[in-house]
Amino acid sequence: MKVLFVDISTSGHHLTYLSALALQKDIEPVLVLPEKVDMDCKQYVVARDKHTLSAMNAWLKNVLLVAQKEKPDIIHFLYGDIFYRFFGFGLGQFKKFKTVVTLHWVKTGFVERISTKMLCTKMDRVVVHSEYIRQVLQSYGVKNAVHIEYPQFNELKIPKEDACQYFGLEKDVPVIACIGNTRYDKGLDILLEALKRVNAPFRLLIAGKAEAFDEDYIAQHIAGYEERVTRCLYFLSDEELSNALCASDLIVLPYRKKFDGASGPLGEGVALGKCIVGPNHGTLGYTIEQNHLGYTFESENADDLAHTLDIALQEKFYRDEVYSSYKNSLRVDYFKDKYQRVYHDLMK
Repeated sequence: MKVLFVDISTSGHHLTYLSALALQKDIEPVLVLPEKVDMDCKQYVVARDKHTLSAMNAWLKNVLLVAQKEKPDIIHFLYGDIFYRFFGFGLGQFKKFKTVVTLHWVKTGFVERISTKMLCTKMDRVVVHSEYIRQVLQSYGVKNAVHIEYPQFNELKIPKEDACQYFGLEKDVPVIACIGNTRYDKGLDILLEALKRVNAPFRLLIAGKAEAFDEDYIAQHIAGYEERVTRCLYFLSDEELSNALCASDLIVLPYRKKFDGASGPLGEGVALGKCIVGPNHGTLGYTIEQNHLGYTFESENADDLAHTLDIALQEKFYRDEVYSSYKNSLRVDYFKDKYQRVYHDLMK
C-alpha cells in the first residue's frame, strides 16, 4: 500500500514518529517534508514558508501536485494541528484520496469547535493520542476519530542508582523530576511555590531548556530549599533525558489549564513505571485518573499540589493492572499495529 506522509517539520520527535510508520514491510512510503531526510524512500521537499492563509494554500497545492503524480492509496497528514487556524481550508481538494490526519491537541473555545469539526469532516480518519480527546471530538459531532496512544520511542533504561549518581543526587531521598522546557504553560513556577510547603524529604531535579523561567527566576523562588534542587537548564540529549527519568521517583506535571494535550514526560515516565503527579483538568487529569498512573491536584493550585506531593512522597505507589495495561499501550509495536488497522480499514 502506497502512503503519502506529509509533515511540516523533521525536528524533535517528528522524524522518529514518521519512521515508525513509514518503515514497515507492507508500506510503500512517499514523503513530503520541508527537507530531505536520511530514509531510503522517495521524497519530495515541500516547505511552508509562512503561517499565512496564502502560504498554507500554496503549500497544500504543492502537496496536491505530488499526490496527483504519485497516486497514493492514502495521504496521511502527520501534524494536523496546523489546520485549526484556517478551519481546514484547502483540505477539500484531497477528497478523491483516502485521507488520515493526526491531531495532537484539542481546541475547546466556540470558534475552535467549529474549526475542529470543519477540519475533521474533510478527512476520512482522524487519529488522536488520548481517549479524552476522542471523546471531546465525539461531543462536537466528529464520528471518524480513532484513539492511538503516543508511543515511547526511548527505550534506554538506566539503574536508578546510576542515574542518581549522574546528576549527583542522593539515592535514598525521593526525587521529584520536572522535565522539559520551562514554558509558562508547563507551570514550573507553581511547583516551586508548592515545594515551599512540602514537609516530606525530597530532591527536585529541573531538567530542560530555560524559557519562561530561567536560572535567575528559579534561584529567587527556591530560597529556603535551594540545597535540595538540581538544575540542568539546557536541551537534554537522549542519554540525559533517560538519566533524568530513571533518577526520578515522581514525574510532576504542574501544567496550567491552557495546556490540554499529550505530555511527553508522562508517557516516558509510565514506560519506566514511574508515579505521575499532574493536574486534574483535561487530557492530563483524565489520563492519570482513568489509568491509575498516580495522583492529581487541583489545576493551578500550589497549596493543593503541596498537599498532594506530601502524600505521594510518603505513600508507597502500587502499579495495578490498569496501570500496566496503559503502559502496554505505549509500546511502539502496539502503535504501529493500531495505525496499520486504520490504513487497512480505509482500503476496504
